Order: sequence, then structure tokens, then C-alpha cells
Amino acid sequence: MLLARMQTGDSEAFAALYRKYWRRLFDAAYRRILLREESEEIIQEIFVDLWAKRETLLISVSLEAYLFGALRYSIYNLIRSRKIREAYLEHLLQLPGDQNNYIEDRLHYEELARALESSVQNLPEKLRKVYLLSRKEHLTYKEIAEQEQIPVDTVEKQMGRALKILRENLKEFAWAWIVLEMWDLYP
Repeated sequence: MLLARMQTGDSEAFAALYRKYWRRLFDAAYRRILLREESEEIIQEIFVDLWAKRETLLISVSLEAYLFGALRYSIYNLIRSRKIREAYLEHLLQLPGDQNNYIEDRLHYEELARALESSVQNLPEKLRKVYLLSRKEHLTYKEIAEQEQIPVDTVEKQMGRALKILRENLKEFAWAWIVLEMWDLYP
């Protein structure tokens, strides 16, 4: 059984599970989200989490049901964050045109951008390179894998690790992360 082998650290079993479920999970995510990159990131995070928790993972349902449950939860969180983002943007648009608020907000965003840039520069070299190719060069995971001559699975794992490190390093800036994503100010 692939799941049992994966839980003992068998990366080939993990890769087989990934190949078996990736397309179906991606298709389900894409139907709801309608954005390819976000769908890919959600699926990648689900599999990164599956691998990270492999030794302690207790699944009381089938692996397929577990994965699709994780997908529903991730999509719910994404939609919730979108609604928060939209509400925040609506709030910003309704604020009076007070120049002081604009300057203060801009300073906060610049502080976050500097902290993000610093965190990106402090990533391990391989993670930093994959992150920058994805975010700055807008390459797909497949294109990155071809350019770096590594498997797509490796690109996905490295991107997942990079995003996890960045989120952890920037958790104090969570209030502004959403706004920077909207205005595409982050790398």
C-alpha cells in the first residue's frame, strides 16, 4: 500500500501518490478558484503538508477522502481571505482622502516590502532561486524544473518550504500581506 510506504519515508511511494491524485485535485481546485497558480499552490501545500506529517498522520477515511477534505478546507480559507481582502480594499476606497493616512499606510507597506525582501534574501540558496523564478520571473513549476534540471516535485517542495519560511518570518505583518498581494508589491 502506497500510503503505508510513504509513512515510512518512502519518497517513491509519495511521488506515486502525488502523480495519482495531483490532476484530480488540481481540476477540482481550478473549478472553484479559476486561477491556475493559486490552484497549483493549494495542491502543492496539501502534498507538502502530507509529507511533513507522514509519520504522525492518522487517516480514518480513505486517502482520497482525506486529500479532498484538505482541498475543501484550503479553498474555504482562500475564499475567506479573498473576502477579507475585498472588504479591506472597499474600506480603503471609502476612507476620506486624508494625505496623512496615505503616507502612514505607504510607510507600513514599504516596511513590509523591506522585511519581505530581507526574508527572501535570507532563504537558503535553492529555495530563494525557486521562489524568485516563480514570483519575479513568473515561471511555472514545470519551467523552473526544466531550467534548473530538477524534478517538478522538487520545485514544488522547495517552493512550499520557501513560502512556509516567509509566512513564519513575516507573521507580524499579516495585516498588510494581503494588501501587498493585491497591489503586486511583493517579489
